[in-house]
Amino acid sequence: MSSISEGLKIKGEVQGTEDLRVDGEIEGRINLPGASVVIGPKGRVTGDVEAREVVLEGTTRGNLTARERVRIATTGKLEGDVTAERLVIEEGAHVSGRVDVGAGEARAAKPAAARPATPAGAPAATPSAPRTTAG
Repeated sequence: MSSISEGLKIKGEVQGTEDLRVDGEIEGRINLPGASVVIGPKGRVTGDVEAREVVLEGTTRGNLTARERVRIATTGKLEGDVTAERLVIEEGAHVSGRVDVGAGEARAAKPAAARPATPAGAPAATPSAPRTTAG
C-alpha cells in the first residue's frame, strides 16, 4: 500500500494499480480503478476519486466512484456525489450530494431482450393503490 503522509501536499492526478492511503492533502483526481483508497481522518482530497473501494475518514470535495463499495466513517465529510455498488454511511458522517447505489454494472450489462417489454402503445403497468370507501 502506498501512502501520502500528513504534511505532504500533492497537486495533480494520481493514477496506478496499488492501494493508497491519504493522510496528507491531494488537489486533483485520484484514479485507481482496481485498488482501494483510504482517506484517513486528517486526509483531505479536493477532486474526484475513482477506485474499486473508497473509505472516507477525512474530507473530500469531489465525487466518489467505487466499483464495489464506499464507506463514509463517522469522521468523514463529503461534498460531492457518490456512485457505488454498495454504500455504508456511519452515524455522524457528513454527506452533501447525490447518491447512486445499486447494481449499476449489472443493469448496464443486462441485454435489452431480458428486460420485460410492453407492447407498443400499451401503458406501462403500475401497481394500483388500495381503495377505501367512507361510509
